[in-house]
Amino acid sequence: MRRSGLAAVALLLICCDPGPQQPPQYPTYASGYGGYGYPAGYDGAAQTPGGGGGGGGSGGDLPFPPQHVDLGEYGKLDSTLTDFEFDGGKLEFELRREGSHVIQIARNRYAVPVMLAWNIAQLDNVAPASRLAGVVLLPPAAKPLDRGPAVLLAELDVQNPGLAYRRNLTFTARFGDPRAEPSVYAYHLPFRKGLAFSVLQGFHGAFSHRGSNEFAIDFDCPVATPVVAAREGVVVATNARALGSGTSRDYLDYKRVNFVLILHDDGTLGEYMHLAPSGIGVSPGQRVERGTELALSGNTGFSSTPHLHFQVMTAAEDGVAARSFPVQFAIGPQRVVVPIQGHTYLGWE
Repeated sequence: MRRSGLAAVALLLICCDPGPQQPPQYPTYASGYGGYGYPAGYDGAAQTPGGGGGGGGSGGDLPFPPQHVDLGEYGKLDSTLTDFEFDGGKLEFELRREGSHVIQIARNRYAVPVMLAWNIAQLDNVAPASRLAGVVLLPPAAKPLDRGPAVLLAELDVQNPGLAYRRNLTFTARFGDPRAEPSVYAYHLPFRKGLAFSVLQGFHGAFSHRGSNEFAIDFDCPVATPVVAAREGVVVATNARALGSGTSRDYLDYKRVNFVLILHDDGTLGEYMHLAPSGIGVSPGQRVERGTELALSGNTGFSSTPHLHFQVMTAAEDGVAARSFPVQFAIGPQRVVVPIQGHTYLGWE
């Protein structure tokens, strides 16, 4: 059982010009979750706007559409930093400078959109020339680790060009496009034919299925159970390096859970969580079909017992929460059910 979360990160930069540049000094990443937290569907405690089903609404224009920057025409690179990095991509943050004018940009190197909520504060020798907080959708790269478009976050003006300047950037990030809506689909049970497992925690589960995790399902799978794709799609991010599990806050760090994230053809994401260390058999950029083996189940991250966590979701418009969608599973020819906590389901296809 797990709580869904997000990446919450603080970045500190000190720069000066003219004269020899000292490398920027970055503090240890700090957030309420001790670093990264969980990105794609990982803040079970978060209540999304409007209550159940993940928040924020969808289907229309985003509140802050991305403004792309042609970096071939703007100044010099003052600083760059990568973060929110897993197999399949990362986010890049750059400061570029022309005279006394500085722009803060962000770039997505995942082959899936990322919703970013950001804030700039603690300005020293620099004044704002635009808003200092916002929410923006970072468009995807063409393929994993390619460079997506540069998106403008903020503009700053250095007050005294001969002295160092400083700003502190914090952000949260969620995989997915909040405008994605699920198509009607009967999902494959996420395990092989002939295996049967009960639902430990279903929709609205009291332990952790609230808010961003509202329609997640936890199957009572022992460690090393083969996990298969519930729907066809493209693998966009994975992590197989996590070890151990627990229910203390430090296990909410997204780097401490093993996962596979699949982009479906309707733009929603299928997330498979708590997988075994080094047990993932697919790679970002790979297209998988329904029933393709993805990984082995495990007990990593925020978890109290071995199990498989499955959810269909996308980011919410606030860049903090996720939108969790109800699912139904095919359990036989012409038989489709909504999973119920405590019930056991037999893989048949």
